[in-house]
Amino acid sequence: MEPSRSRVDELKDGSWKKGNWLNGQKVREDDNFHELELKIRMGYGWTGSTGGKNERGTERQGFGGSSKPGSGHRSRFFLPEKAQPVSSTSTSGISVSDYLVLLKSLRINLPNGVLNQRVIRLSEDAVIIQKAQDIAKQLENFKLQFNSIPRLGCRELKNSLPLKDNGKILELTLMIFFEKREDSEEALRSQWRKNVSNTSCGFRFRDKYQTKAISTPTMYATTQTRSWRHLDVGDNLANISAGVTVNACDIENRDYADESALWTTSSPQRFGKYFQNPGDERECLKFYHELREIGTNMRVRYTKGNKVDCGFLSGRLDFLAEVKGEKSEKMVIECKGTTGDMVGKVFTKPKNGGRHAHLNETHEYYYQIQAYMYILNRAAKQTQGFTSDRAVMVIRHYHKNGQEPRDFYWNYLRKNEGMQQKIDELRVFCEEEVLACFLAVLNLIFQKDK
Repeated sequence: MEPSRSRVDELKDGSWKKGNWLNGQKVREDDNFHELELKIRMGYGWTGSTGGKNERGTERQGFGGSSKPGSGHRSRFFLPEKAQPVSSTSTSGISVSDYLVLLKSLRINLPNGVLNQRVIRLSEDAVIIQKAQDIAKQLENFKLQFNSIPRLGCRELKNSLPLKDNGKILELTLMIFFEKREDSEEALRSQWRKNVSNTSCGFRFRDKYQTKAISTPTMYATTQTRSWRHLDVGDNLANISAGVTVNACDIENRDYADESALWTTSSPQRFGKYFQNPGDERECLKFYHELREIGTNMRVRYTKGNKVDCGFLSGRLDFLAEVKGEKSEKMVIECKGTTGDMVGKVFTKPKNGGRHAHLNETHEYYYQIQAYMYILNRAAKQTQGFTSDRAVMVIRHYHKNGQEPRDFYWNYLRKNEGMQQKIDELRVFCEEEVLACFLAVLNLIFQKDK
């Protein structure tokens, strides 16, 4: 029940400059164009028209659709009008296993199964490289750091879908793979100096960055082990962690907190006094459990804190109910607490004094829960397990001085098929174009030892 945050809002207006397209113009051999880009652009003849579409709203078909059968998604990558796609043959000579070693050396943990030779070829596209150069400039200025566990949080879904729809590869790459600098610039420069001399992983800094400092992750300083040469990309599967079992008897015997005690402290709380109640989530679960909405003839098992991920999509559930009976299902139970700021934004109270909340389907929490259901259902297809057609949101409204205690509201969220399709398209977009942009950044900084 942490407050919602979005890294999209942190992007400064105008800070990510758009690159200039070549459009058949002469390539200048200066610092603005990397040697790899020169090789690709000059070697593959970036002149003439593709006969395709431009960046204002049409999609190129050159790199095919989803690598996952049945997704119904065709990858969209926006090109300038006169650009031609590069050859399908990789020019860098870097294989999947090479990248795995480099990523392990940099302590960057990609999702299993997303790395493949096709996305490596896509990373060598000159338009992708141009976007990657914008990121490299930010790294040179020490405005960014690498994210060691690059993931797109389910809470960021609402802000991410429009970026995907508009082909905003650069913005999504920044969201997933990078974060604003937290370490001091001197610490990052010191880290770079140590990394420059480290060639044990089979990669080295490109000549430009042998003398020019750039923000990079901390690299392993030890000699490359044999096991690194045989790293496995794994399988690209949806995953649900086991979570912690919640005893139903403990829920039934739990007492609700005395809300008036939460308002006696003088310490400021940015997001409301309910954060001083450590049992807030379980009290929301207790309220829902007491409704007996699941059915008296159904058996239910609750777990808490299950981590869910599918490709770059990731999140952590408040509670997961596994319901067994006439219709077995898995059901997310999302709990929220508010002192009133969510009323009218996330939900509205019924006028008849009931407890059924009218949930706002345009709020980011609605999108977040739809993402949870998407991941649960992909996992169900893999294991022939329980599907998730609905979820529950429980909201507790706290009142100053403990007035109107135990003011709970709840309702179901049904699976939205249209949104499920959009989430699937976003997942594929991140695993293809966005990942390719990140690989291009790595390729601008490092090169394979010969």
